[in-house]
Amino acid sequence: MTDLPLPPDDDLRPEVRWATHTGPDFLALQLPPVPVERGGAAHDAMKTLFTLRGFVPVEQTDDLDLRPANGCGLTRVAPTRAELLLRLGADGASRVPLPDLDRAWLARAVREGQAAVLLVEAAVQPDGTITRDDLRRDVDAGVVLAALVPVADA
Repeated sequence: MTDLPLPPDDDLRPEVRWATHTGPDFLALQLPPVPVERGGAAHDAMKTLFTLRGFVPVEQTDDLDLRPANGCGLTRVAPTRAELLLRLGADGASRVPLPDLDRAWLARAVREGQAAVLLVEAAVQPDGTITRDDLRRDVDAGVVLAALVPVADA
């Protein structure tokens, strides 16, 4: 299993960002791109991986029309901490730690057994917030993928 580390404050690498939103409830996840070359063109391997796990493009913010994800899950490991686990092939997995989540949001997600997870590119602000306008900009740019992800306690 590989962990996607959170960079230290002085690290120049792009950082992992996340934000929870209520009304509707969702988790927005902003990951640095993982560029790969295939067929002479560059692609983002993370977007490809999430697509393989059932994430689909979001065309509008008012009706997400999400499908269940496969090969990934969100696990609450503490009252405000979760981990997103993504299966990589038959034997591998990657874990994305998500500390400092909203306690009430995470409790609702565990109680409901699933959560809308949106993979965004620029909608999550450095302070860990997201607004409908932020999300709408990413959706209008055609860069948001989303799915319903199973959620459970560790």
